[in-house]
Amino acid sequence: MQNFNKFDNVIFELGKKESPKDKFDFKKYSYIWDYDEIDPLILEIMQNGKKINDKEISWKNKKLSYLLKIISIKKVNSKVKELIEKTQSLENETKSIENKLKLQEESINNLNAQIDMLQNKAIEEANLFKQEVLNIQKKAQETINEHKQKTTQHQEQQAEEIKMYALQSLLEKLIQPLNNFEIAITAAQKIDNDVLKNFITGFNMLYKQVEDILMETGLTKIIPQVGDVFDANFHQVYELVNSDFEKDTILEIKNIGYKLHDRVIKPALVVVAK
Repeated sequence: MQNFNKFDNVIFELGKKESPKDKFDFKKYSYIWDYDEIDPLILEIMQNGKKINDKEISWKNKKLSYLLKIISIKKVNSKVKELIEKTQSLENETKSIENKLKLQEESINNLNAQIDMLQNKAIEEANLFKQEVLNIQKKAQETINEHKQKTTQHQEQQAEEIKMYALQSLLEKLIQPLNNFEIAITAAQKIDNDVLKNFITGFNMLYKQVEDILMETGLTKIIPQVGDVFDANFHQVYELVNSDFEKDTILEIKNIGYKLHDRVIKPALVVVAK
């Protein structure tokens, strides 16, 4: 059997019959070699068949006998060859683009899955957080009710103070995580990603709900402004620096502070002029 060159136009006739007495029933096939997909049966006959001459191969498979003939081998003209090569190049580029799109789709799906997981986790933690606050409020109220049973004015005053500051220990522990959550939301809002922004909006609503619950307990923020005078009752010095501003002028706010009713439980952290 002859060897074929790339892009040769090869025309075969493939005949088959069941009985040696039968005549071959031929069917014609035309291929551009190394471009068209060749019928697997023709390839198997070429590989495993018995060569009769340069243009004929016979092969038997179970009850069927096959005869493969080469009818013609023609070289395609330069224009057709150029068109085939361009088509192959386009097909390769298309496959490359399809693979890239598939990878991008997988990446987007993974990102969406991670966002869903983070959203569910944030909602779950926020619900647990709110429930914990409600449970503590309930316990604090029960403690207050016990103290209210006492009859003296002094005991009533003690009960009122306990009511106002019963949550102080818990709030002192919750302030930093709450502040970190707010910082994370603020940072995420600067990222130019529409999908992420939608989820950040939801997280921000959850944060506001939690913050409202805490504010109902009497918690308020201490938010100094650049240019204010340092007040040791509400502020804590983070750093003293040389400046053209007057001494004790606040130059930078490192972190806001918090009060529970009239009691400062976390002073605001500030940079102050010497």
